[in-house]
Amino acid sequence: MKQLCNLNKMKASEINKELIGKKVSCVNTGETVKGIITNIYEDEDFIGLRIKHEPIQWGEDTFTTLLSTSRKASALMPASEGNLKYTKLI
Repeated sequence: MKQLCNLNKMKASEINKELIGKKVSCVNTGETVKGIITNIYEDEDFIGLRIKHEPIQWGEDTFTTLLSTSRKASALMPASEGNLKYTKLI
């Protein structure tokens, strides 16, 4: 089986439907949490992963999902890693 991501950070070029259901470690509101990839997100400017993770309390709000994205390269903007660089397969 081919390697889906390196150990340091996930890259936009590695995102594909085979990742759905895989366990990941990610950062939401500054806290590292574990979760499961539930969907792939892609639009004209970004590509990323929708992740369902353990609940995080932030003030009065509770977060249980994260959209971890990276900007695609375009004529006006270079590609950037975004918060996808903090997402790792576990």
